[in-house]
Amino acid sequence: MGVRLWLLLAACAMLLAACAHESAPPQALVLPEPSSQGPSAVVVVSVAGLTPDLYRAANSPMPTLAALAEGGASADAVHSVAPASSYPAHATLSTGRRPAGHGVVANHRLGERGVGHERYSGAAELRAPTLWRQAALSGLRVATLGWPSTVGAKVASNLPDVEPTRSGESWLDALRHHTDARMIALADAAGARAPEVALPGAARDRLLIDVACRLMEDPRPPQLLFVHLAQSSAALRSGGAGAREARAAFARVDQELARLVTCTHAQGRLADTTIVAVGDHGVMSVHTRVSPNAALAEAGLLTPIRNGQGMVQWDAVTRSNGGSAFVYARKGEDAVLARRALERKAEQTGAFRVVTAQEMKSLGADPDAWFGLEAEPGFVFSNDARGPFLRAAATRGVGGYLPGHREMDAGFVAWGPGIARGLRIPVMELTDVAPTLAPLLGLSLDGVEGRVLVGVLRLPRVSAMPER
Repeated sequence: MGVRLWLLLAACAMLLAACAHESAPPQALVLPEPSSQGPSAVVVVSVAGLTPDLYRAANSPMPTLAALAEGGASADAVHSVAPASSYPAHATLSTGRRPAGHGVVANHRLGERGVGHERYSGAAELRAPTLWRQAALSGLRVATLGWPSTVGAKVASNLPDVEPTRSGESWLDALRHHTDARMIALADAAGARAPEVALPGAARDRLLIDVACRLMEDPRPPQLLFVHLAQSSAALRSGGAGAREARAAFARVDQELARLVTCTHAQGRLADTTIVAVGDHGVMSVHTRVSPNAALAEAGLLTPIRNGQGMVQWDAVTRSNGGSAFVYARKGEDAVLARRALERKAEQTGAFRVVTAQEMKSLGADPDAWFGLEAEPGFVFSNDARGPFLRAAATRGVGGYLPGHREMDAGFVAWGPGIARGLRIPVMELTDVAPTLAPLLGLSLDGVEGRVLVGVLRLPRVSAMPER
């Protein structure tokens, strides 16, 4: 018997109209019996801030995901990486390695003037083989939609994670130099010129699923599809994990996931498709912002811009990840002075602790940092170099803490051919995702730090493999 996904009246009409291009009466969608031959396609959907309670709770705002979890394999906890931030986490999902191994060590790059707005968006930033690149090299059809660190990715179908940089520029304009004419046409047809699509949010997520459904309608659809849905990120920052706006955002994400399931089903391909939904990290509620760079300015280790953000120069600087911050220095003596200044502030305020280089190494964090800082619960770091050391936080929910906090745990759900049914995984690592998915497509990844979770898979060629 299939697991029944009862869709609400309005949602069902919307789903069928979007994916079958015609209206239809509301009905129950029945997931077919998965093929026993293994998948012909794997679809990986990452959801910003997805945590296990969103598919475990009785009053889940994500009924589609909860039903997939019930009929497939799902985790009670997925330990994230250091820092538990979007770009490092997505690079880990792609490679099976921690940040020190894949090279994407933060969301934003560090430069001569401190931390800028430039993100780790380029595929060239990744120093380890990715699942999507290995699939493409093996001759599989691959698509990446909104997935972090895919600018310049060598895959057939790519809408990378670029953002408009000029006033009035549309997302379509930003994409033009980063993908081919076919993908530009698909994005344009899905509404990429609209102002509301310019930034990640509900409209961008809807567009990405529109494009994904178009690709699934192709006579030769992707055999590996990555999609990143990000609208929940802003809601979590502004309201925190338990806020009504966050639940509403996850409910909308679930509707997009339902649309993807529905359009795949409409093409007769759902029984042969493995669907995976995974989070990047959790979120912790905060109330106070900490500015360690202000302490380094007081110590004469950096010079802030007189009027405005940023800095003129630095000898030592911190890069905030939200719940953690890593400290960089030009010379060893600068690092020693920075540590003394920050240790004094930690003792005075009780707002954070100093993380040693040894602990940073054990966590697989940025090897270029001299040491790190981790905020106590309720506190969040900023990159500000001016102003008071402590002030009220501008956001209510952040990630970026080190992975020992339960609140940073992400979620994982997999359903379809090759996946065990009704399996609950007590705990897994974010590094386990890529090596576990690779055998579903007959692939392997070299140098991974995670394990192949053999118990999750139902493939003859994997069942005899020893678990590392």
